[in-house]
Amino acid sequence: MVEAELQRLIAAGLLDDATYADTLARSLRRRGASRRLVSARMSEKGVGGDLAVAALAEEEDPAAAELEAAMALARRRRLGPWRSETERAVRRDRDLAALARAGFDLQTARAVIDAEPAAD
Repeated sequence: MVEAELQRLIAAGLLDDATYADTLARSLRRRGASRRLVSARMSEKGVGGDLAVAALAEEEDPAAAELEAAMALARRRRLGPWRSETERAVRRDRDLAALARAGFDLQTARAVIDAEPAAD
């Protein structure tokens, strides 16, 4: 009975793992999740390895997407360029550590933290 209901939902397009994986990956990336964090969250949610890889592979330029996600996280947490000028130099190492804990590599973290302040 359960199997028949699952097949009905799949046929109706209401149960689609690939769409779920794509949606989850895009949502996490917009909020500032690194590729590593997206993979870990997808694994926690039960999304298989092939689906997770395929969802992340859809990004046209992975390096640019990673930088954009790091910028989104820094903006949301007010790190680096989004800090006041007086605190920016003092908190640089902490900001780099925050991005590293979020799964971003050192090169990406430095690019974000050392970027010019954003114009409001």
